[in-house]
Amino acid sequence: MKQPIPVKEDNPNGLHKRYHIQKYVGKEFIGNNFFGEPEYKPILEDVDEGSEYFVMRLDVGGSDLLHVRACKIGVNAYADAIQKHLPELAKDLKERYPLI
Repeated sequence: MKQPIPVKEDNPNGLHKRYHIQKYVGKEFIGNNFFGEPEYKPILEDVDEGSEYFVMRLDVGGSDLLHVRACKIGVNAYADAIQKHLPELAKDLKERYPLI
């Protein structure tokens, strides 16, 4: 059985819990805004208990550009791995997060 992922205080420079992950399952209409446009709130659910996710920052807003570059390499490797199984997702990922 796998050991639980440690908290940041127990493993500050390695793998540790950093985010609370929920999944988007839809949206709920909450009314029209001042301009008469519809507004919605997201409907979120917690992920399955015991599931594990690894979050990667893919924009350039972070302070560590080497880390962002490594994340882009990672998402492009994932896109390559799913190319035959999920070609549209692979294409979308490569277009949105190109290796420059």
